Amino acid sequence: MAATRSCRWASVSAAASAVSGLVLAALVLPAVLPAAASSKHATTTTHHSSAPKLDALGHLKFWECPTKTTQMLVTVNTLTLHPGSTLDITFIVKNTGSSSCNYTAPYAGVAPGPTSTTLQAGPCGSIGFEIATSRGHQVWPGPELVNCPALGFAQLAPGATVTGTGTWNQDVPNTDRRVSPGKYTLIVDNKTFKFPIRVSSS
Repeated sequence: MAATRSCRWASVSAAASAVSGLVLAALVLPAVLPAAASSKHATTTTHHSSAPKLDALGHLKFWECPTKTTQMLVTVNTLTLHPGSTLDITFIVKNTGSSSCNYTAPYAGVAPGPTSTTLQAGPCGSIGFEIATSRGHQVWPGPELVNCPALGFAQLAPGATVTGTGTWNQDVPNTDRRVSPGKYTLIVDNKTFKFPIRVSSS
């Protein structure tokens, strides 16, 4: 099970992504944590740094983990993509409640069996993300067919965290063509978190 105790929250988080090192230190300070959402469907998103913002922290419903007691930190490695570069996304989910809750994760091996300690973001991941144009048209992942691995439920213990990653290489789905230069938006977990992305021509 991909879970650690809350006393290891800072160290686990720092290892998740080099770009989130400065941000993750703030997670151990109660004063910066956003207030719990008043509704299980509500979310709060907090950016920690001035522009450009490479991180966002907020409450969300994570499978069977309720919004009120579930936090997620999302970080990206850059907001500007040059030819050949990749957008790297790291997410860390923490259970701030007093009871365990279930989330979905890929199996580590043959199903059924233990779930993997490494989560993914994307069409087959524990959380979803998409890339949209400035007009809201989705350019990734698009309608492509994917063969997802077997998934199973894992438990997130009180005070524990799970970590995962995702990437986007600027390609148009089902092609080897790069998207056109311009302004895009990274949308994580169905509009819970948004990041402005610029695809540069050089």
